Amino acid sequence: MKIISKKTDLKKTMLAILTMLLGVVCVDLYLVVIRLIGDDYSVFKLAVFRNFFAVIPLLILLLFNKEHKTLFQKISNKFLILSCFRGLTFLSMNLFIFISVINVEFATAMTLTFSSPFFIVILSIFFLNDKVGIYRWSAIIIGFVGVVLILRPTSDIFNFYSIFSILTAVAWAFSVIILKFIPKGYTTSKIQFYTLVFNVFGALILFIILTNDFKVNSLNDLMLMILTGILGGSAAILFVYAYRLISVSKLASFEYFGIPSSFLLGWLFFNETPWSQLFPGVLLIVFAGFIIIWRDAQKNKRFKGSKKFY
Repeated sequence: MKIISKKTDLKKTMLAILTMLLGVVCVDLYLVVIRLIGDDYSVFKLAVFRNFFAVIPLLILLLFNKEHKTLFQKISNKFLILSCFRGLTFLSMNLFIFISVINVEFATAMTLTFSSPFFIVILSIFFLNDKVGIYRWSAIIIGFVGVVLILRPTSDIFNFYSIFSILTAVAWAFSVIILKFIPKGYTTSKIQFYTLVFNVFGALILFIILTNDFKVNSLNDLMLMILTGILGGSAAILFVYAYRLISVSKLASFEYFGIPSSFLLGWLFFNETPWSQLFPGVLLIVFAGFIIIWRDAQKNKRFKGSKKFY
């Protein structure tokens, strides 16, 4: 029985890792598309298309799980308010990363978004009353040193638009914190659906107020915009599925696959190889991220041990 259990756990772990890596690739690919067409369209128009067509993979999932029948049942005001805030943080994240990848070397823009774990730790202190010890404070300091080394604000290679990658990380951190306040009993699909609804409405309102230009230059561009939504929506589902298979601490480190992935795609599509700007800062960011992952894993082990004891 133990052998069967170990084989099952191994299969689940491998499936979770592959699902996570596929999700990372989907994110990188849809942002490559944003970079390719970004000079011809406003970020608000790109956000409308990206978020509207992200509904397609989500609706497929809802139909597959048969959750569409209960999608509008037992919805509290608290849930709607939190979903609204979460949708707006995702919209902010979309706009910030679009601005960054259009104006900054692709790998640099993507690498800076991996500073999000440090902001999650900081926000958890204020909103979740989380106690942060020497290990995670050390990780925050090391990570921010890595960010500064990549940004190089006093050098000639500093790009103001790089800051939007940091803002992307901050927005993602807020979305994670908001998720902690959503009451139990709501499925992942339902949370994603309502988050996306408010995301789309927010993007549409901004688009109408600030640009109100619905023109698309070609059918090819339209197909690419639809592709960004399908890839982005699929990535969100893949991440959720992966994290439901195994514990976060076991899987989180594989998100860093996005760094070599973005570097490779930046080289293939845009002939960019920002070695000098990324190193050694990227190493510090990854190292700090692993410290946070390791520390969270240690805390979870102690928590489970204390539950067994009592």
